[in-house]
Amino acid sequence: MDLLNGLKAAEPVRPHAFEEARAVLRAAMAVEGVPETKTPPRRRSRWGMRRTVGLSAAALAAAAAAAAVLVATSASTPGKPPAKAAANPILAKLAADISPLRAKAPGDATLEIRNQSPTSDALGGNGIGLFTDDGTYYWGNDKSALRRAIVAKSGGDDVFKRDIAAALSAVKGDVDTARARMAVANIAPGTHPDPERAREEKLKALAKARGKKYVPPKPRTPEQQKEITDNHIWANAIDALIAAPENPQVRAGVLRIMATMPKVKVTKTTTAGQPTLTLADGWPVAGKFAEKLVINAGTGRPVALSSSGSDVRPSTTYYHTSRVTLADVEAGKF
Repeated sequence: MDLLNGLKAAEPVRPHAFEEARAVLRAAMAVEGVPETKTPPRRRSRWGMRRTVGLSAAALAAAAAAAAVLVATSASTPGKPPAKAAANPILAKLAADISPLRAKAPGDATLEIRNQSPTSDALGGNGIGLFTDDGTYYWGNDKSALRRAIVAKSGGDDVFKRDIAAALSAVKGDVDTARARMAVANIAPGTHPDPERAREEKLKALAKARGKKYVPPKPRTPEQQKEITDNHIWANAIDALIAAPENPQVRAGVLRIMATMPKVKVTKTTTAGQPTLTLADGWPVAGKFAEKLVINAGTGRPVALSSSGSDVRPSTTYYHTSRVTLADVEAGKF
């Protein structure tokens, strides 16, 4: 895939870059069209802070534009929705077990280290991040850089707040309403992109670059729209889970939402000697891109996230978290 040529090895940078790279991948999937198949792709629509690669400015701009198109299209396209599938019993039970719990973890923020080890929390190339309990995120390539960012109030991102709010709404509220909120949680309020026009322009540009005649795409079927929407929900729900791993209400809401997604496969697994559940989702075009989210089987806390595909180097990132106070981190006491 041509857009993947924009990916390259780079020095550690702010983890936004990896998600922007994934947005480029999903943008390519969008403009290349959906093949004649009963299993159309689900597309990644937003960038959070999960891993690290370098991208050109042009690639990032293309990713952002296409991501906005995909989310808005999935949320606004009319049509009769497919029949509702039964909730996944494993995820539904875990959500029910967690729902009565209340957040009692000490501190007011979660410190997060991401690396390639299931047992060691050693700081690596992915740097170190801090999620405050209100959803604000800070990052640095080491502890000193993280402290400087917090002291200077530099780079604090609040993009996770809507993800967290959508997850919380699913705990006791209507799950379909929560799904709708999660599907567009990455879209800033007040923004209303014209999805069809943007998609048409993307396809025209791609056809011109390939020296081919532009052919208008076929309208998506309700089934295709649901699968696209489920991909947005998958992506945003993972962001919520990673942003608030110590909040049992957020975990319960995410699980309740994911239990409604029939394409997500759940397998009982073991990770570093601990019982886990592996949730898998995939997209059959663009190199058959796939993701697996590993969570603790008893608590629902995120353990790892892996990605693979013929056009993507396989990788697994493990999450190591601890509770802290923002004041201590700002003072360098961590």
